[in-house]
Amino acid sequence: MIENLKRTREPLAWILMGLILLGMGLTAGRLVTALEEMPVLAAFQEVGGLWLNFAIALALVIVVMTCSVVNPATPHAGLIAKVAAVLLSLGVVLTLVSAVLGMWASALGIGVVLDVLGGLLDVAFKALLAGSLWVFLRGVKAGRIETAPQSAATPPVISEAPDPENSSESAAGTVWWTAADAASGAPGHDRMPDSEAPSEAGQSGADEASQGPASSDSPSARG
Repeated sequence: MIENLKRTREPLAWILMGLILLGMGLTAGRLVTALEEMPVLAAFQEVGGLWLNFAIALALVIVVMTCSVVNPATPHAGLIAKVAAVLLSLGVVLTLVSAVLGMWASALGIGVVLDVLGGLLDVAFKALLAGSLWVFLRGVKAGRIETAPQSAATPPVISEAPDPENSSESAAGTVWWTAADAASGAPGHDRMPDSEAPSEAGQSGADEASQGPASSDSPSARG
């Protein structure tokens, strides 16, 4: 189960960033609609805290951190951290602008104070999340924060091609030209004799056969 969670860190981070972008798009559409129905300041007050969902932003920061810190780190951990930091910073800026413009549309008295405090606290918490990512990226770049190593790809096994010379030498064995040589323990040869060798052996045998009868004609035999 833990291994499955490690494999889903990176896709989950992209999904959370997609949800944040979707929320910003819906909030922008709501702002356009509100501008047609009410004054500008009141419209920004209406969408002040909707630009960035705090729960989704917190989950995104946690997932982004685990992509870089938990061993092994994901392949695109650095890119995810940068995109997430930029996205959260954009949400913080939009929230701050809406809070500042919206407080002028609040009622006088205690309502203004509550709106300002609520808007500033919301901006402060979301800015803390975005700032944590920027501090993390700066620490990694400066070498003060160590990230987990990425999983190294297994190198492909390259089989060496057999050497024709070595294979021919290993395939060649010791042979004896005749059975008599093998029985007598004579040293073997690396290869069989050439085609001329049997003819020479046959010629020598014929010469010996021709010399045999001649030896019978010796003087001792005639006597």
